[in-house]
Amino acid sequence: DTCACTNRLQQGFTATGLKAKPGEQLQANTFPTMSDHSSFAELVDAPRAPGAAAECPFETECFDAAVLRKNGIDPAVHCWAEVASGGHLYEQLKAYLGKHGDKPRSFVPRVGTKQLSTVEEMLGEETPAVTVQLDCGLGLVQLKHTMQNGRTVAIKALHQRRGPVVGGRCGAATWENLVVFAEGSESRDALQAFLEEVVNSQCEPQPNEYSIYRWQVENQCWKHAATKTSRSLDSVVLPLATKTKIISDLDAFLSTETFQFYTKHGIPYKRSFLFYGVPGAGKTSMLTAIAGKYRRNLCIMQPTDPRFTDDALADAIKEAPSRSIIVLEDVDALFDKNRETKNAKMSISFSGLLNALDGIGNPDGQIFVLTTNFRENLDQALIRNGRVDLHVEFCHATGEQMEQLFRQFYPADAPLAVTFRDAVQTALGDKPINMAALQHFFIGHMRQTAQEAVADVHCILADLNEKAATDAMPAAPAAPACCPDGDHDSSSSSSSDNDDDEKRLSGNMGVKGKTKCKSKEKGKGKGKGKVTAKSEARGLAASGAANNVVHVHVYNSAENRPNS
Repeated sequence: DTCACTNRLQQGFTATGLKAKPGEQLQANTFPTMSDHSSFAELVDAPRAPGAAAECPFETECFDAAVLRKNGIDPAVHCWAEVASGGHLYEQLKAYLGKHGDKPRSFVPRVGTKQLSTVEEMLGEETPAVTVQLDCGLGLVQLKHTMQNGRTVAIKALHQRRGPVVGGRCGAATWENLVVFAEGSESRDALQAFLEEVVNSQCEPQPNEYSIYRWQVENQCWKHAATKTSRSLDSVVLPLATKTKIISDLDAFLSTETFQFYTKHGIPYKRSFLFYGVPGAGKTSMLTAIAGKYRRNLCIMQPTDPRFTDDALADAIKEAPSRSIIVLEDVDALFDKNRETKNAKMSISFSGLLNALDGIGNPDGQIFVLTTNFRENLDQALIRNGRVDLHVEFCHATGEQMEQLFRQFYPADAPLAVTFRDAVQTALGDKPINMAALQHFFIGHMRQTAQEAVADVHCILADLNEKAATDAMPAAPAAPACCPDGDHDSSSSSSSDNDDDEKRLSGNMGVKGKTKCKSKEKGKGKGKGKVTAKSEARGLAASGAANNVVHVHVYNSAENRPNS
């Protein structure tokens, strides 16, 4: 608690006689300092002896020499390297020492995921895909490292926590570090060789893996959401010209020659793409494929959150993890062509979006991908040259894509791909189809042969017509009037009645639930409020589904209720 800490500090300063007189300020060297092993309570409660010299608040070493000597380490005959917490090397080093250390006793458990095949993971045919790895805990760890020339060097690593727990932007945090010692005051090469082995000890990640990060508005930081296996580029069925256009551009951008050219001419080293076109054409699939190929993180933001301000957007882009692709999906849903927000609750402004994309302080090498289904609805200032470097259109399925997709699902019957394409184009005529609909067709025919799939292409047209008819259907009719001589009970849930109506119209519910009716003679129990077949049929006749409904009479009075 910040207030409590402040009060205790003030009390501690008062107890040690460090109370400033009116109009005076305390000197910097009069504040009590914390050693590596002192507690917060010692800082604020332990009085300093009168006349005692103040400790130097600055540090020139990353360890306490007295603690090292207790563990048999003489700094005079060692060289060392400090690895601060928060970096990738720090995590790798903890894992390496926990696995290869000489009988370590202190560990920090870390939950991992067992590598399972897709079938094993989905069907649960194996034990739960969770493992626990014991990383190096606090304390001293020793091991032997053999260099390439055969020389063996003693390595000692001190994992320590220094100072109190403090409040960070993403929760409580402590200052931790790992100090790696190599025996011999001139063992710099041995120390470097050991750290290189640690870095290279982990298996290289698969080229088609990528990590997803999401910006947490509450804590103003990026949070790792998941590590996914991306689709390979070959599995993303796009026209060859479209795929080549994207990959060639990225290959040229991610090169030393391009970086030097941008730097020489003072151009911000970043690349922006606009993926636009019809839904279901492969924009998201292509995103995951290039993230896997180039080993990039996918950073996803939700700028429509009311707490997402212009400053938060700028910070999110500046603080994105290295080697990231920053994705703004459906960017046309943010602003119209007049730069007015489409969401009244949204806090970011159009100028704030432009400034964030153009940010001078943005890290080098960032890749932006903006996606939209309607490029014509975007303000030209957002997609001008310099902000968007490459426009890529994703269209309806072409004949080339139809053939490619057939070969992927039926590689043994590749010669039938042309026959399939012709059959689909003949069945559809001038009607377009996206790749998602074609993939849906193949999933539905996964247990059929290639010949059967070709013979069933008429199902594609039938599915499109069915979806078009569903989209064109009007809203469900209102619930019919209850009874001519009674008032409808407003206590009955209208949403429940509408749900029942929808079920009856689809033929999924045969018997209507009880409908409460209030008789005009309330409290006397003599009125019969009943739902007749005639009155209910009036509400259903327009839909043509009256034959699917079983009509029953519902009586309020117990004496007139049927025995069934």
